[in-house]
Amino acid sequence: MRSRFVEENNPGSEMDALLLRSLQGYVRDTFGLSVWQAICRPGNLSVQTYEPMLRYDPGTADTVAQRAADVLGRQVETVWEDMGTYLVTNPGHEGVRRLLRFGGVSFADFLHSLEEMPGRARLALPDLDLPEITLNELGPDLFDIRCRSRVKGMTRVLVGMLTAMADDYGSLCLIESEEAESIRVRVMENSHGTARRFDLAMPDR
Repeated sequence: MRSRFVEENNPGSEMDALLLRSLQGYVRDTFGLSVWQAICRPGNLSVQTYEPMLRYDPGTADTVAQRAADVLGRQVETVWEDMGTYLVTNPGHEGVRRLLRFGGVSFADFLHSLEEMPGRARLALPDLDLPEITLNELGPDLFDIRCRSRVKGMTRVLVGMLTAMADDYGSLCLIESEEAESIRVRVMENSHGTARRFDLAMPDR
């Protein structure tokens, strides 16, 4: 079978590869290796290990996510959202959480920093093509977030990440995806629970 990584002239991106790797990690850590193998086995999914340094055919991430949804008996939107939460809460992805928490001391500060996130991420990964994010403040504690990406599920990934970050900050929020590229966030209570500890300095190993 042909491996589904792209040729040099194919516009696969680093973001596609990272999403595929994240899907792989989410399914294997949450449901086990056998479920991941069942997802990859049918059809044209000849690759079972996705590498972040390779480039894969555009649309592969959406295809794999849909196959995961079919095997798990879930909506594909739920798979993407759960993966977004996994990226923030899994101990193996502390770097993702730290990148996001540098956005501010409150959840509202963090939301205002979202437009700067692609630039901050590119300091570490210059070729990373994160989605375009715009924030509109519709009223006190009410925000509209637009997420534009070639990957259909990217908005849902961001919903999962925002949900996890609200918990991280101890905030009570209503987070809904109203359109394909739109997320509505209403902050109901800024200090609803205990925020997770966050230090600017990396903890000693």
